[in-house]
Amino acid sequence: MAVEYMINQRRYYPLIFHFGVGIGMKKTSLRNRLIRVFILTSMLPIVILGVFSYMSISATLSRNAEMMSKSSLKQLDNNLNISLDAYEDVLYQLYTDDNMVKWVFEIDEGTNEAVAVNQMRRFMSSLLYTKDYIRAVSVITPGGEFVTYEQMTPATYKSSWMDNFSKTEDELYMDISRDNGVHVYPTEFGTNFAKKDYYLFHIAHRIIDYKSLAKDCGVVIISVDEDFLKDICLSSSDDTGIFNFLVDDKGQIVTFGDEAGVIGTPVTDVSGSDEKRLSDYELFLHKNYPQLAKEAAVFLMHDDELSWDVVNVTSLSELTRLQRRQLFLIAVVGVLAMVVVVLMSTGLSANLVKSVNYVTGRMKQARNGDLSVRAEKDKAMPAEIETIADAFNDMMKKLNVALTNQQEAQIAALEAQINPHFLYNTLDTINWMAIDKDEYDISNAISALANILRYAIVNSNGEVTIRDEMEWLRKYIYLQQYRVKNSFSYNAFVEPDAQNAIVHKLLLQPFIENAIKHGFTPEQENAELKVYVSCNDRSLEIVIEDNGKGMDPEIIEKINRRDFETLKGNTNIGISNVVTRLEMYYGKDGKMRAVPDMDKGSRIVIDIPLKKKTD
Repeated sequence: MAVEYMINQRRYYPLIFHFGVGIGMKKTSLRNRLIRVFILTSMLPIVILGVFSYMSISATLSRNAEMMSKSSLKQLDNNLNISLDAYEDVLYQLYTDDNMVKWVFEIDEGTNEAVAVNQMRRFMSSLLYTKDYIRAVSVITPGGEFVTYEQMTPATYKSSWMDNFSKTEDELYMDISRDNGVHVYPTEFGTNFAKKDYYLFHIAHRIIDYKSLAKDCGVVIISVDEDFLKDICLSSSDDTGIFNFLVDDKGQIVTFGDEAGVIGTPVTDVSGSDEKRLSDYELFLHKNYPQLAKEAAVFLMHDDELSWDVVNVTSLSELTRLQRRQLFLIAVVGVLAMVVVVLMSTGLSANLVKSVNYVTGRMKQARNGDLSVRAEKDKAMPAEIETIADAFNDMMKKLNVALTNQQEAQIAALEAQINPHFLYNTLDTINWMAIDKDEYDISNAISALANILRYAIVNSNGEVTIRDEMEWLRKYIYLQQYRVKNSFSYNAFVEPDAQNAIVHKLLLQPFIENAIKHGFTPEQENAELKVYVSCNDRSLEIVIEDNGKGMDPEIIEKINRRDFETLKGNTNIGISNVVTRLEMYYGKDGKMRAVPDMDKGSRIVIDIPLKKKTD
């Protein structure tokens, strides 16, 4: 008997002490949890502050970098226009000089031609050396004579760059002489002299005779070394992390640092938007100069006067370095704060953890079968732990009494207990097996079955709203339709005022099952099941109707006079228990009747007192 008593005790303890804070299971200790809470509560503000600080400083640095780059672009554009103006002044001296007009016509008319050419070249020479980057000064006369003075060839009678120019001499002459504007021609390969390639851009104007402005007096062209543009770009980049280049109105590169080989390379369509052109420049850099484009931002300014794009490439490596340094400082502060919090939380929680460990130790003893164990209190024990200790001691005292008086009853209850969750979990497992095999109809049916069982098992005699009952009924009918391969349709209508009416669970299910099983025949077409719910001030009316084969008049008569004794053995009718439930729940106010003389099918009407759910 003593052995049997110990066995019974050990069966009982796991249930009583199941709350026992997971003793014996590998879980996080209270001290570790407290430390984590302290770390979380202290680190969260630091992390938030650090993130916002990092984002704010990063945004500020990015804005500053953008402002500096745009300022550099503006400065470069100003320097370019000012420098070009200086060269245009030289051009102005050439095309407005009266002697130029005289020499041009002397050359074309053949009078004193050699003297005129010599005087013209001497005048060109005097102006060529006034600017560092002028490599040639050329004149094309209306008669097609080409007079030039250059640094790039020892010849005195032939242009070194004209043969390599993109336009013919006649095309160039026509283009320049058509108006009174300054023409700027982007950089092209000019010539090779003394083992050096010269890339030139040209500025030109028609020669003007102020005595006769419309008179065609020829054109003058100044050829400027591309180094002029390169040096302007470099002079505006006082930082090694900044690189500038120029693109002409045809989308071709005009100057690109020391990379003369890419001059003339088409990069973008200048008719596109700023965003599109900027994207093209970034793509070009990433494709051809990945090292330059690495960790760099590209900015763009359009010069309306030249119709050129001025492009700035700014390295963000310094910005990235500062951001990483800031992130490192935030991480260091966070680690230091974490160490301090761990030390403080360990010290503060020591007494609490000690008391908790003492109480949980007593619980372990109780769990192992020592029902005489008690938790002794001391002055160092926190008040909350004292409360737990008192509750534990009181529970142990009551447990001894409960074990003595109810042990056999508890054992019987344990043996008879059925855990509905096993069934739900099993159905859920089958459901996922069906989903894994793409059997979604089976999955839907299993899900509906699980919901139906849960609804029916939990508080099976409870009250629910008509809305909930009809929703459960819809899932039940879905299963029935699935079982009989959708051989019937289902329609339900609930008046809005009846939605919150209260009924007992599963009140309608037997009638629905009876209609499906006994009302419809396999060969019937267009089988239909209908449910109507309405209410008035005092009662709730539920009508269940089908268009099946109907009920015998004798059965209808017995139902209406409540003669269920003779129906109990009849498998076609299974509603006597429902009528009994109606009487139990509602007494004489719960009524059910079958409507006689139906042309087709059957109709059951249920009347019960109206009771509505109140919030």
